[in-house]
Amino acid sequence: MTHRRAIDVLAAFWDGKLAVDVVAIAQKMGAHVFSSPDLGPLSGKIELVAGLPHIYCNSSESTIRQRFTIAHEIGHLALGHVSPECAQRREDPASNLSGVVSPIEREANAFAAQLLMPENVLEYAVNDERISDVARLARMFDVPQIAMKYRLQNMGLLEQT
Repeated sequence: MTHRRAIDVLAAFWDGKLAVDVVAIAQKMGAHVFSSPDLGPLSGKIELVAGLPHIYCNSSESTIRQRFTIAHEIGHLALGHVSPECAQRREDPASNLSGVVSPIEREANAFAAQLLMPENVLEYAVNDERISDVARLARMFDVPQIAMKYRLQNMGLLEQT
């Protein structure tokens, strides 16, 4: 479901240009996006304010990290994790500091990977354009090299090392 939902969001709100403009997508989905250094140890969060989704990302983190955070929070929105009822079920973000990631957070991470590195576009770049350099692909998609490496491995486009 996560994969399909990300494809649906891309189809509805993406302009087809790389790098995927996650702020524009969030706004088209009705969310307000804010950047703040006052999130403490959190990279980001999403909450409803007067019934409207507000996405916050930590401005003290790199731009690439902020892009992933926004994509992750869009995932929570698109996957139905954001509602007054769901707010009670989501785990305390501070508990993620232990290294244990809940299924909901894993879903949002998988959604973010698909949103930032759409499978069909990445397959085209690797298979048709013959781009195999992880650093070059990471620059094209404006994601961290490690995220690109994991995405390529998960898609079977890169040998695991």
